[in-house]
Amino acid sequence: MEKRVQLMTVIFVGVFIAVVGCIVGTGVYASHERQTLLVYSGAGLKCVMDELGEEFEIKTGVDVAIIYGGSGHIFGQLSTSKRGDIFIPGAEYYTRRGIEEGLLYKNRTREVTYHIPLILVREGNPKNITSLEDLARPGIKVALGSVEQCAIGRLSKKMFEKQGFYEELKANNLKVTTATVNELLTYVVMGTVDAAIVWEDNVGTLVEQGKVDVIEIEPSKNIIKTIPVSVTRYTKDIELTEDFAEFCCSKEGLEIWEKNGFEPYAG
Repeated sequence: MEKRVQLMTVIFVGVFIAVVGCIVGTGVYASHERQTLLVYSGAGLKCVMDELGEEFEIKTGVDVAIIYGGSGHIFGQLSTSKRGDIFIPGAEYYTRRGIEEGLLYKNRTREVTYHIPLILVREGNPKNITSLEDLARPGIKVALGSVEQCAIGRLSKKMFEKQGFYEELKANNLKVTTATVNELLTYVVMGTVDAAIVWEDNVGTLVEQGKVDVIEIEPSKNIIKTIPVSVTRYTKDIELTEDFAEFCCSKEGLEIWEKNGFEPYAG
């Protein structure tokens, strides 16, 4: 009789554990053994990605390692190393290339937020810059992102070419090119240049501190992009990686994006 009671107790405990395990597994994010997700992110997204990574770690117990750099640079790292789980550049151009070259899953790519360029000028706007055309005026010193290394650099070139004065600006006014958008902010704050083209979401803190002013670009002359989150074809755990991509686009994730100045994608 005693042995039978002990056996029934073992069975009950086993069933209880199994049921609890099923309940836990049906949450928004399944639990995982201690693992590490490798994320490639545009440098201008650092404020958001740091927070998203930290929150995901708390929810799942998974470590999130993030490599930051210009979009062209992190694209090259993914292409060369053929390792990693998530790719989040500053603009969808690099995602399109990744899909075309077989680095990313097209059906596991999500648009998350808009990425809006603007003109950043020195505090008080001493050169009275009000438009893209003003950046080509004599005596205006401009910094732009590298066309080869970062998304904002490619986009800046396209905007100036659209207006027909890229070569003129490049020859006479372009004083600095940078690998990341964060470096552009520094050059304007320090007064090394009069203006730069940056992303709207990069400047909130600097504006609040009174270190810079911003000039919106006329909508007909601007080129607004989106930020996509993609699962790479080199991930070793597709379910876990999908969980992270889904979290980036979830209500909680979008609140983090919005808090840091990004506008959620409405497409």
